[in-house]
Amino acid sequence: MRNVELKQSSGCGRELAGESEREAFAPCDKELARARNAAYRFLTYRPRSSAEVEERLLEKGFTDVVVRTVFTDLVRLGYINDHEFARQWAAARIRLQGFGRRRIERELRAKGIGREIIAETLANFVSEDTERKAAREAAQKKLKTLQSVDRESRRRRLAGFLERKGFSYDVIRVVLTDADEIQSTLL
Repeated sequence: MRNVELKQSSGCGRELAGESEREAFAPCDKELARARNAAYRFLTYRPRSSAEVEERLLEKGFTDVVVRTVFTDLVRLGYINDHEFARQWAAARIRLQGFGRRRIERELRAKGIGREIIAETLANFVSEDTERKAAREAAQKKLKTLQSVDRESRRRRLAGFLERKGFSYDVIRVVLTDADEIQSTLL
């Protein structure tokens, strides 16, 4: 193996011949401490996915080796767990925002969660009954603002609203059939 020089902003890195790649690119303790502190600060605001943490550390200018080392430590310590993150995210989005499966799936993908974890989370946590209940509650709130609108416009606007919330067509169709009944109870 040839000599390799690693240049980092902190001056860490050294020429090492005949070492494994991990040893050749061993980051210094100061750089690791800075990266760990940045990761800990990032994780204090809310739970994060592994992709979010990795992206944030790379944005801060840490090398791939430092990011991988810190990332491995955070996973080992239990600070990063994509399964738990996905479960918490889905629970909060249903409970607080009234979102449907599609919207939650789209958001989790944007957060860098793998398709298998998303499918498992949605299968275990978001049942059809839960989704229908959330859609009905969202529809009831929205219908209060649509009282003065004619029936067809109300149905069209309500369908668009529920679609943006991430509900499937099947759920929207069921809610729309109940919309006239819901509307009549509000009057």
